Amino acid sequence: MRFFSIVSFILITTGCVTSPTPAPLLAMPEKPQLKSQTYQVKYVTEHASPKVKSVQLPAHKLKRNQSIKIVADKTSVTDTLKKQISDALEMINLRVTEQNNSDYILSIHQLDLSFLDDTQYQVSTPKTPYPLFNEIAAQFPSQQCATINAQVSMRLTHKASGDVVWFGKSSIDSASFHREPLIYTFNEEQIISNELDIATFIHAQNTEQARIARAKQDISVPSYQTISKLTSLVKTQGPCNRTEVSALTPMMHYYLSSILIDKIKVQ
Repeated sequence: MRFFSIVSFILITTGCVTSPTPAPLLAMPEKPQLKSQTYQVKYVTEHASPKVKSVQLPAHKLKRNQSIKIVADKTSVTDTLKKQISDALEMINLRVTEQNNSDYILSIHQLDLSFLDDTQYQVSTPKTPYPLFNEIAAQFPSQQCATINAQVSMRLTHKASGDVVWFGKSSIDSASFHREPLIYTFNEEQIISNELDIATFIHAQNTEQARIARAKQDISVPSYQTISKLTSLVKTQGPCNRTEVSALTPMMHYYLSSILIDKIKVQ
């Protein structure tokens, strides 16, 4: 019995000595610092000058400080636009009044808006093209934007005689009005392409059997590999969709109204 116990002890002791200690658990390697670079792409289009027609008749000569009443019952004129027109008239030395005994009546006949065919904006080559420019320009050579046409027409009538002494009409499209280029940005970002492969490798090497095997043989953890990825273009400047273009309406009407009033000759 004592002999059997001694033999068992020797066998157990021998087994403990000959079984290798498992290698330490592997951790995920530290990730490299990933780079990101932002680029701009500019798109431009041709612009047209406003179309303006202004005719002043010689029947009555407008003089400084004569009074004018603004009538806009045929159009929807906002209080803001009416105030802007009043200020423009006073800048040419005409006095705006709400009274019915004014010398003249300025009738606003037309404040129209209509959507036109979309405007094509073409990519603009920078003075010093960046490495990715040709690739982006080939992939996105143009941008298409909604376009509205605004028209304003007015008539100035001598109150006492009913004679028309001046009339004018002006129009412009939204692209020619704001004249902004479209600016888009995109990012070139580095991403790790084999992170899942490395995680799978680490998991496999941390099993009990693999750790015992690693105790006898060194292994190398794969290195991270990076690739470049381009993000989508994002517009950062310039009105383009219908909502953005429609928001230009008040400024377009004011601009066209100012052009017309500047055409009125006052002595």
